[in-house]
Amino acid sequence: MSDSVVDHTAAPDVADRRPALSDRAFTALSRWGTIGSLVVLIIVFTVLRPDSFATSDNFFNILNQVAILGMLALGLTVALSMGLFDLSIAGMATLGGYLATKWLADGLISNAWLVLVIVLGIAALIGVLNGVLVSYLGISAFIETLAMGSILTGAVLGVSESQTVLSGIPQTFLDFGQGKVGPVPNPVVFLILVAVLLYVFLEQTEPGRHMYAIGSNSEAARLSGIPVRRYAMIALGIAATCAALGGMVVAANLGVGRPQGVGDTYLLDAFAAAFIGASTLRPGRFHILGTVIGVLLIGVISNGLSLLGVETFWQYVVRGLLLLFAVFAAGFVTTRRK
Repeated sequence: MSDSVVDHTAAPDVADRRPALSDRAFTALSRWGTIGSLVVLIIVFTVLRPDSFATSDNFFNILNQVAILGMLALGLTVALSMGLFDLSIAGMATLGGYLATKWLADGLISNAWLVLVIVLGIAALIGVLNGVLVSYLGISAFIETLAMGSILTGAVLGVSESQTVLSGIPQTFLDFGQGKVGPVPNPVVFLILVAVLLYVFLEQTEPGRHMYAIGSNSEAARLSGIPVRRYAMIALGIAATCAALGGMVVAANLGVGRPQGVGDTYLLDAFAAAFIGASTLRPGRFHILGTVIGVLLIGVISNGLSLLGVETFWQYVVRGLLLLFAVFAAGFVTTRRK
């Protein structure tokens, strides 16, 4: 009779191991899938355009092309880490570029670095005002920043009388967007500085960890003694400052101060980069390194398609699809982990 006894212990062990293996595969794909896609795209474009894509000049060209987008997206990432959508960054970028060029051209401020600091200070104050309205008045960040962006756009158009600043901008300011440090364009230098500073802030400081805690569960963070309202002002202030910096670099690069449409060019891609980042390395969480990868992915796609002669409207279609996929991926990962 003992020979006829069946051992049932093996089957449950195999069954128990299957979900674990599936979870590990899913985790690996969610962490590394975006980076793998970036590597694949680089290989594909290199094979298709070996003479123009895989060159050092084009590498710096890609970085230069995405530098302004990166500044806006990195600032936005800080706000998104707390669950705050900031749609005012488009208007803020336009305001920053116009104010700097206008004041320099009119001689109100003669020092390019001084005007940079003053405009960044104004942007930070407007961002803090966004935070006050959101946190103390209970207005949805989406609605409040959308309204603030409209206010900023209208203010710039009114003050400028829709006239572009075309001359009188000193070369020291233009160098912010046109100069180089060795082979590295200055916009890329600004991008690297912003990325490093915000990475250290979010990952290595107590305020950064508090922001992540608020983004995960604001009520639990409040009950634990974290001043949630204050951090909303800080996050939106950082987002506004980065947007204004990006706008000034755009103005310096083009050599003109446009009163309309500067930031609108980057708004959709900034959100796309941040959401792509939220499905990379640490899925379901907005973080600086992920946003950098998202920015590079968008830059490689745009550059590669341009070199292949793909028409511009198809590039917009690809970016839109990329944003939809990124939002879906980030949401799917978050839902599965609950």
